[in-house]
Amino acid sequence: MTAPIETIEKKYTVEEWLELEKRSDVRHEFYYGNLIPFPGEAKRANIIVGNIKKQLDDPLYEKGFNVFDHNVKTEVIPLGVYRYPDIVVAPVEYDEDKYIVKQPILMAEVASDKSGYRDRVKKRREYLKIASMKYYLIVSQDEMWVVLHSRSDSGNWETQYFTEPEDVIELNEFDIKLSLATIYKRIKLDTPNH
Repeated sequence: MTAPIETIEKKYTVEEWLELEKRSDVRHEFYYGNLIPFPGEAKRANIIVGNIKKQLDDPLYEKGFNVFDHNVKTEVIPLGVYRYPDIVVAPVEYDEDKYIVKQPILMAEVASDKSGYRDRVKKRREYLKIASMKYYLIVSQDEMWVVLHSRSDSGNWETQYFTEPEDVIELNEFDIKLSLATIYKRIKLDTPNH
């Protein structure tokens, strides 16, 4: 009788992960030494991300912020968790690392049925603990439905829901308004709003 084969999963350091990401065709999020493959996204999600970025990019750059999408790593918990948010906004003045955003002020995830729990629960729990964060947007790709978590001046998080084309999301910290009609421009939704 042969002994069972043990599979030992390698734990990576942040430095090893960064080197691997430079050479890899597949992106991996970093979670306490474990690498989580990050699959490609649906075309619909890509269009939504582009629509959001268009509304943010120039106005925020003029106010001293960079807007990144998809392929830029974000430090969620130093040396513990690094994610690839669909959109991340960070002040230009803190943007010294070539590969990692370390002072995010806004992050957005476009959620599918498959990623919904991770985006709405797990990532929300992580993102809302980041000291620099002001806004977290969760945008459904299957129906017109956006959740905005925003940090008040007192430091508490408030949640708002947006479901109609005429709804406007106000990002008062930036003096910017995002239109749901524009977020979902060119998107044919599978399900009705009501």
